[in-house]
Amino acid sequence: MEIKKVSGFTLIELIIVIVILGILSVVAAPKFINLSSDANQAALDGMKATAIDTANLVYAKAIIQKVHKDADGSVDLDGDGVDDIATIYGFPSANRTTGIANALQLGEDWAYGDTFGGGQFFISPASIAGFSGITNNNIPLRSPNCYLTYTPPAVLDGLPTFEFVNSGC
Repeated sequence: MEIKKVSGFTLIELIIVIVILGILSVVAAPKFINLSSDANQAALDGMKATAIDTANLVYAKAIIQKVHKDADGSVDLDGDGVDDIATIYGFPSANRTTGIANALQLGEDWAYGDTFGGGQFFISPASIAGFSGITNNNIPLRSPNCYLTYTPPAVLDGLPTFEFVNSGC
């Protein structure tokens, strides 16, 4: 009787290989799939689009109310006779309480602040900044390099600028 030599993996060898591959995938996967970074960048992309649309809507209201040429104006958004948004040449100011932040109606998912004097407005996901709501010091928002900057126009007929910094998301 002739005996055939069986070649191949034993069950134990197969299990060891599967365990090793599982460990390698758990260690290597986060380096290739950074979901939190992608989520933060997507959130900031969405916020940038929202901020641009909001600034344009406030400007449209400023034109209707004939305050779009004022260097220091305000717009009544809801028609109740109370000025809601501080404007600079029709676009929302960078003030963290009366400007673009008020127009955006930011919730707990965002951290935001402005420079001294309200020249620029910074916004970052609260998960990156480590807090939510208003800060009077914009350094914590800028230190992780994952934020959006809004700067209102400096001259009549100028446009606001939106700078997106995402190297630290």
